[in-house]
Amino acid sequence: MIMQHGGNISRIENILDFSANINPLGAPESVKEMLRNSIPDVEKYPDPYCTELRKRLAGHEHIPAANIVCGSGADDLIFRIVHAQKPEKALVCAPAFSEYSRALRECGCEVCEHFLAEESGFAVTGNLAARLDSSFDICFLCTPNNPAGRLIQPEILRDIAHACDENGIVLVCDECFLGFAEDGGKYSLRSFLGEKCIVIDAFTKLYAMPGIRLGYAVFGSSDLAERVRGTGQFWSVSSFAQSAGLAALGEEDYVRRTVSFVAAEREFLSAELRSLGAEVFPSAANFLLFRSSTGLAEKMLAEGILIRDCSNFSGLSDGFYRVAVRTREENIRLVSALRRCIYG
Repeated sequence: MIMQHGGNISRIENILDFSANINPLGAPESVKEMLRNSIPDVEKYPDPYCTELRKRLAGHEHIPAANIVCGSGADDLIFRIVHAQKPEKALVCAPAFSEYSRALRECGCEVCEHFLAEESGFAVTGNLAARLDSSFDICFLCTPNNPAGRLIQPEILRDIAHACDENGIVLVCDECFLGFAEDGGKYSLRSFLGEKCIVIDAFTKLYAMPGIRLGYAVFGSSDLAERVRGTGQFWSVSSFAQSAGLAALGEEDYVRRTVSFVAAEREFLSAELRSLGAEVFPSAANFLLFRSSTGLAEKMLAEGILIRDCSNFSGLSDGFYRVAVRTREENIRLVSALRRCIYG
């Protein structure tokens, strides 16, 4: 079974989901408590400008609140950025999260793919910057990228940002998984945030709250931020999402524990997958891309485990799969099921 995205389990009962890359520690208790306390707000319209949340984010990001736009998840912001810019030609990496291309094509934009080489572990290399010229209006990046989990090295990110600035290209960098990476801050586009740069982040993955739908974008230009803020629906972020975001921003120890936990479990799971003969690609995120026998996803579903079949990613083929890094007990269950499916 090949799905557009991970986490689509609403019609599957009693399933262990390794297809969605959510923090294995679960949502912080402070977020859950805030949601319980926010129940009376259900009878009120939410603040359409996310005033308090943007103020807190401004302190967190060390940037004016005018340069921040909140949205109903990262996906919402991707579409709003594209609709605000109305680009005619775009450059995206492949393989990559499919929503970049979907949003661009919805606006009639020509999408050019920059294929990442398997030999480099699907990492973004310096040849991307060399490809950027004035014919492009917008470029989408992701670090760590999806589905491979590779970070873009700072010097490469700097060169890409410089090429975009020279050629008047809007550069959008999706950093929704960067919070899981060790020393993730030094790999952020925030270090090279020019007038046409946008960083997308979200609470979805790191704080394990995908059902809440909360993301935000940091802009190098307040004018560009204002154009994006004027797109989409007026009340794009619910009261519950805003309250949850405020609680999550205070969870610094939770984030530190997450990074340490995921690093240890990622190393364990990677070694176990290799012991099964799988080709495992290096990752700095809370998921692993690997290659094994074809038809594995269907066999695993029969075992009660859902993994992400990546054959529908542009640039990948049959036999590529992505699995989330979960708890030790769950990771052992995944490996045991994989062993049965591979060896019979």
